Amino acid sequence: MKTPAFIAAGAVLATVGFASVPDAAEAQARGAPRGSYAQSCSGAYVNQGRLYADCRDTRGQTRSTSIELAPCSSSDIGNDNGLLVCQGVRGEFENNGGNNGGGWNGGGGGNNGGGWGGGGNNGGGWNGGNNGGGWNGGNNGGRNSITVFADRDYRGAFQTFRGEQYNLSNTDFNDQISSIQLNGPWEVCSDSGFRGYCQVIEGNVRNLNTTGLNDRISSMRPLRGGGRY
Repeated sequence: MKTPAFIAAGAVLATVGFASVPDAAEAQARGAPRGSYAQSCSGAYVNQGRLYADCRDTRGQTRSTSIELAPCSSSDIGNDNGLLVCQGVRGEFENNGGNNGGGWNGGGGGNNGGGWGGGGNNGGGWNGGNNGGGWNGGNNGGRNSITVFADRDYRGAFQTFRGEQYNLSNTDFNDQISSIQLNGPWEVCSDSGFRGYCQVIEGNVRNLNTTGLNDRISSMRPLRGGGRY
């Protein structure tokens, strides 16, 4: 029997009236399971037991989201306002703000405010309050991180870094990065020590071929305080 929460989520989907996205066949080819999410999500793929997809919300904006597949094995996976869900389980937004606001597109400024200028005590925005998670957050700030992948489309070996990486030759990812997911803007450079050809990356990049830095990154660091490290 479906829970009331899941029935409500289904009602939201019915109200939104998403157009069908011809991505189901591609998703199947990439190992993604079947589900109603395929009608309003694209780029679906599975990595280490987790389903990733870009799903449209009620405003027509696309949000990157993911969900663990194990709890969803016996139920449909759907799209609830840009978030992957299955019966009794809600996924997570990828670098685009969680269920309670925060991050890139979080809500405005109450006690749990998020977003770019979230103001309250638990603000998750760029200029958050005492427990802010943004770049200019308060006493407990600091959410900058970058996850790098060996293959495009966020596949292959991956690792998450926090803080500057002066020389990636100390890792398995020197000149081996083909896609990126991140929180906040990062500077990435072709040589160690933040030298050579450098670019500021401000959002997820599925294929670094578009930047001229595919398999070329040797150092990287987060940007703070108006674009300066």
